[in-house]
Amino acid sequence: MLAGSLSIITVGFGLGLMHALDADHVMAVSSLSNNKPGFLRTLKFCLNWAVGHAGILLLSGALLFGLGFQLPGVLIYAAEVSVGVLLVVLGLVCFWQIRRQRLSLVEHSHGALVHRHWRIVGDDGHQVLNDADTGGARSKTGAGNHAPVMVGVLHGLAGSAPALALVPVMAQGQFFAALCYLLVFSLGVGVSMLFFGFGFAAVQRKFQARYVRLFQWQRHFIASCSIVAGGFWIAQTL
Repeated sequence: MLAGSLSIITVGFGLGLMHALDADHVMAVSSLSNNKPGFLRTLKFCLNWAVGHAGILLLSGALLFGLGFQLPGVLIYAAEVSVGVLLVVLGLVCFWQIRRQRLSLVEHSHGALVHRHWRIVGDDGHQVLNDADTGGARSKTGAGNHAPVMVGVLHGLAGSAPALALVPVMAQGQFFAALCYLLVFSLGVGVSMLFFGFGFAAVQRKFQARYVRLFQWQRHFIASCSIVAGGFWIAQTL
């Protein structure tokens, strides 16, 4: 029993680490973070995405192995298509946000010494602040916190079939073992996504602080990749 439990933990955690780095997952989180850059905000997006993904996967597993219910194939197919549509929409929203936050040459002085720097400014002409300036303040509407959770739920629905397929083999008909596998799998997904978010946010913060023009080009590139990946995903699903 101990050897079986250890194998479930090891395999589930390892598969979770790899599953989080699927192209659609990485692209969606990157696009969300690209839309509203910020170190703490990116980490929060990753964590909320992982919570949504884990929640729907655990619920699906409980329904399947506890009550014998199964998610309708139509629902899973609709989630698959929606993933591609979502990536396209996120890319378009990124372009719209980038257009609102344009590059501008800002001038300031230190006594008689005048400096000019590239900065990102909003429609009102004020410099766009990052988490380091705001202390990671929360959005007034809270909408930014819910979107990654819903995206995680959508990815969990779309990927539930392959994720749940291995559970009967690993759990060998035991309900508690099945839930343990899904829990450890979800933990691996969360850890991997947080590590990705930490690295992505660190790169974005460095670009934003030192190479503002390159930072803006990088945002355009991510938005373009999101639209292309979404279009490819839709074509493959249909």
